[in-house]
Amino acid sequence: MPYQPLSLKLANAPVSWGVDYPDDPKNPDWSLVMSQIAEAGFRYTELGPYGYYPTDVKRLPEEFRTRRLSVVAGFIFQPLNVPSAEKQVLTITEKTCSLLSVVGARRLVVIDHISPERMQTAGDPGSAISLDDYRFRYMIELIRQIAQVALSHGVMPVIHQHAGSYIEFEAEFESVLSELDPDQVGICLDTGHMAYAGIDAVAFYERHHERVKHFHFKDIDRKVHRQVVKDKVSFLDAVSQNIFCPLGRGVTNWHDLREALLRHNFEGCATIEQDIDPTVSYDALSDARDSLKYLHSIGF
Repeated sequence: MPYQPLSLKLANAPVSWGVDYPDDPKNPDWSLVMSQIAEAGFRYTELGPYGYYPTDVKRLPEEFRTRRLSVVAGFIFQPLNVPSAEKQVLTITEKTCSLLSVVGARRLVVIDHISPERMQTAGDPGSAISLDDYRFRYMIELIRQIAQVALSHGVMPVIHQHAGSYIEFEAEFESVLSELDPDQVGICLDTGHMAYAGIDAVAFYERHHERVKHFHFKDIDRKVHRQVVKDKVSFLDAVSQNIFCPLGRGVTNWHDLREALLRHNFEGCATIEQDIDPTVSYDALSDARDSLKYLHSIGF
C-alpha cells in the first residue's frame, strides 16, 4: 500500500559537513559544501554560521542562484545565559538576520551554546545542573531581545533545544517556551537532539504543533547513544563517536512523525542535518543523499 505523500521543503545545511563555527580550521571549503548540497539533490538550504559563506550582499545571493538553492533559515549558536556575552550575541543576531533578509530566508534558529558542565551530562537529566533563577531570567530577556531584532528584519525566531546546553531536557524546554510569546518566538523541533535528551519528538510536536515553524531532521544511533549516556561521555566526544547517523538508521520514528505532520497540515521546511566530526567521519555527500533517499522512500 503506498504512503500518503507529505509535501514539504527538504533542506540540508553546512553543519552536515561539520561546520558549526565560521573560522574552524577543520571546515571544508564553503564553495564545495554549497555545491555538494545541490549535488545531493537539495533545492533548499540553510545559511550556516555567519561568516562561513561570503557575506557580500551582492555575491551571496548569486552563489545560491547559480546552484539553484533557496535559503530557508540561519542560526545563532551563542551562550544565551551569560550576561557578559550579551553584546556579542546581539551583534551576531543583527548580522545574521540582515543577511537572511537579503537571501529571502524567514527563520532564525536560536540555540543556547553548549557548555562544559552540561556537555558532560548530555542525555542524563538526573545528573545535569540547572541555571539559577537570575541566569534563567536573564536568558529569557535576552531571547526576547533576539526576537525583536529578528522580527524587525521580517525573520521569525524559533527556539531549538540542544544536547549539552541549558535548554536540553523537556522540562527545561517547556519552561523556556512558557515564558515567551508564541507570536514572537516559535519552535524549531530537532528530532535528533530530542532523542538524545529522551524526549518523544512526535508527542512533543502533537502538543506544540501550532508553534512549530521549522524542523531539523536528525537521527541518532541507538547503541552509541546508550553507551555514551551510560559512560557519561561528553557531547562533543559523542559526536566524534558518530552518535548522529543518516536518517532511517537510528531511533527516530519517521513514519509516526510523517503522519503527525500530515494530520496537522505542516507546510514549512525541514532541514536534514547530521552533526559530524570531519576529522573522524567524512562522507557528507553520500550521507546527505542517503538521508534524502530514505525520506523519499517513506512518503516525504
